[in-house]
Amino acid sequence: MSFTIYPAVDIKDGKCVRLFQGDYNLESRYFENPLEAAEKWCQGGARWLHIVDLDGAKTGKPDNMDLIREILARFKINIQVGGGIRNLETVESYLKSGAARVIIGSQALKDIKFVEELLALYGAEKIVVSLDGRSNQVFSDGWLKDTGDNLFSMARKLTMAGVKRFIYTDIEKDGTLTGPNITQALNLAAFTNQEIIVAGGISDINDVLALARYYNLGIRGAVIGRALYTGDINLQSLISQLGSA
Repeated sequence: MSFTIYPAVDIKDGKCVRLFQGDYNLESRYFENPLEAAEKWCQGGARWLHIVDLDGAKTGKPDNMDLIREILARFKINIQVGGGIRNLETVESYLKSGAARVIIGSQALKDIKFVEELLALYGAEKIVVSLDGRSNQVFSDGWLKDTGDNLFSMARKLTMAGVKRFIYTDIEKDGTLTGPNITQALNLAAFTNQEIIVAGGISDINDVLALARYYNLGIRGAVIGRALYTGDINLQSLISQLGSA
């Protein structure tokens, strides 16, 4: 196993965008067609893609499912999909369409039994839970709702339910290019003793190399968004450096 890069393809209104600190009103549009973004990162050597239906995360239903299915059909690499996945039918549809993993966020926070059911049906390799925080508080519903739950107490509940992999996003870092919250990610990895994929704030190759140093402490990957789209990180160069690190 090696440290994994997850280029992010976030979809809003059918377009590939990036948000600033999760604010739907602070949107930067990069591709009119998200398939172009997926193709760019596949050609750049990505082994995984991280696709999020931002509209779905907000509305609670998979608003961009047809578009995401088109990406799944066209690109035969590992793809994890999230956003608006709130029921078994949606999970099953994405997995049957070729998703390697589904990302459960808001519904995991509200219904632990739902997570347990998914893990029993599909196994821990197919299910990843997203924990999105401001400080130690967990947010849901497209980061618009403060759940009132503590990040670590929620992580404990989900770990006890059988979750083996989390995506941790520091909302205040997301889209800012100010560097990831490595300390909190390490705290979460140590607390849960599970795999952590870090998202939010990654600005350059050095940020990723810094995260990769903690692979043996549970930091197993990084979701990279804005820095790839602005060119601050060249994907091929990053993959090459990780391979020789």
